[in-house]
Amino acid sequence: MEGTRLRILQHLQKSVKETVDGLAVAIGLAPATIRRHLDILQRDRLVAFREVRKKTGRPEYSYYLTEAGHESLPKGYDKLLGMLVHEMSSLTPKDTHALDGDDILRLVFRRLSSRVSERYDDELAGRGIAHRLATLMGHLEREAFFPEAEVAGGSLRIKLLNCPFRSVALASNTVCTFDLNLIGSILDVDITRQQCIHDGDTGCMYTADLGEKQVAALSS
Repeated sequence: MEGTRLRILQHLQKSVKETVDGLAVAIGLAPATIRRHLDILQRDRLVAFREVRKKTGRPEYSYYLTEAGHESLPKGYDKLLGMLVHEMSSLTPKDTHALDGDDILRLVFRRLSSRVSERYDDELAGRGIAHRLATLMGHLEREAFFPEAEVAGGSLRIKLLNCPFRSVALASNTVCTFDLNLIGSILDVDITRQQCIHDGDTGCMYTADLGEKQVAALSS
């Protein structure tokens, strides 16, 4: 999917719910144009709406993504399956001794994230937080995580608006071990997960407390 309808889906993914007028302002098109696109998205069952209660005036409706709408955005289930098969086939009895199923999954996702972050070792050697963040954001964008980053109150916040492994993450947040370790490894800082789609949040958010020099480097 391309063009305006994709932009509508992406905006609803970020904002959770939005009115026609709100979408028109955000996307920069006339409300009538937005309504036509919403009609098509509703027909395809990618968006739905609910009435916003108002004391006076005409009724207003807020639109939101259906599960099919979420799944219509970029996903990487085939890539995830390939990585899992490759990594699990390399496990030895020693690797999995005394581990239960969840422990093995966490181990596998940690190893997967380490393999990805190792690709950037030479590029990141001796580099500061600003370069590391740029490298991380580039990787996350290429992998369709739709990332956003901001520094607020001495903390770095990274929000992932799209999960390429959404249905898997909804079933088990163990898959989020991959994101957590990858972000921490590339940035070379301690990361905490603050929000997760598995827990009903609109996206996954990770934070890191930064030193004054790191904040200054990201603010310059």
